[in-house]
Amino acid sequence: MLAEIANVKDNEIELKIREEDISVLYIIQHELLKEKSVDFAGVIQKHPLTNEYQMRVATKRKDPMEVVQDASASAQEYSKDLLTMIKSALKK
Repeated sequence: MLAEIANVKDNEIELKIREEDISVLYIIQHELLKEKSVDFAGVIQKHPLTNEYQMRVATKRKDPMEVVQDASASAQEYSKDLLTMIKSALKK
C-alpha cells in the first residue's frame, strides 16, 4: 500500500492511496465509523481502471491521523482473527 497525505485541516485528513484493494479500505472505513469521535469516513476509487483511491476522515476532536492509525491496527487484528477462524474451519 502506498499512501500519501493529500490535505490536512484541523480535524480532517485526506489520503491518496495506491496499489491496494478497496476491500481493505472498506474494512478500515468500517473501523473508523465505529469510533464516536469520527464525523465522516469515506473511500472512493478515482477511476474504475486504476488502483488509486481517496480516503477522507473528519473527526470531532481527536487527531484524524491518530484515528486512522488506530482503525488500521484494529482492522489488522480483525483480519488476523478471521484468518484464524477460516484455518480452523478448514481443518475440520
